[in-house]
Amino acid sequence: MARCMNYSKMTKDDFDRILYTRLNEETLQSIVKISGVSEIVSKYFNNDTLLNEETLQSIVSIPDVYDVVSRHFNNDILEVWEYEQYIKVKEIVERIELWNPEFQRTIVLLNLLNELTEIIYDTLDLKLDKYVNLRALPVREFHKESVEKYSSTYPIWTCDFEGSCLVGAEKFEIEPIDSIRHRFGDE
Repeated sequence: MARCMNYSKMTKDDFDRILYTRLNEETLQSIVKISGVSEIVSKYFNNDTLLNEETLQSIVSIPDVYDVVSRHFNNDILEVWEYEQYIKVKEIVERIELWNPEFQRTIVLLNLLNELTEIIYDTLDLKLDKYVNLRALPVREFHKESVEKYSSTYPIWTCDFEGSCLVGAEKFEIEPIDSIRHRFGDE
């Protein structure tokens, strides 16, 4: 089954950063040999000047050359950007796995999950459960019984040392354990 990458999330800065990194692997001659580039460049320079005095950056900055070169390297750029997104996901998942409710606040976990879901839903078009098992998140031992009791009827995933719980099915929020207990009639 094909996965659909949302490249509209790539910024111009991302595109240019990857393009110019990619151009560093090329020579001036290889860029000029790209179909359409030599015709544009020849309008600005004679061959001797071009080969002796110009840089890749100055060639790409010539009007219309940027567009031709961008199209030429577009697939390479998209592959690098997609790879970067997967690397970000991997790094965030590793940080989520290291989250410890005994001494870290739930807001840290919430921010990581929000960052992760933005990338995987909006950019990679994947599901959260492919990367994070919410039911396996650690719970502070002191609140473990309450979380287990209410999680069957309420989307409560974890609770930290302050009693701040990660809740929510579609959108994650933080809710105090005391509010959850009160809602279910426990005091």
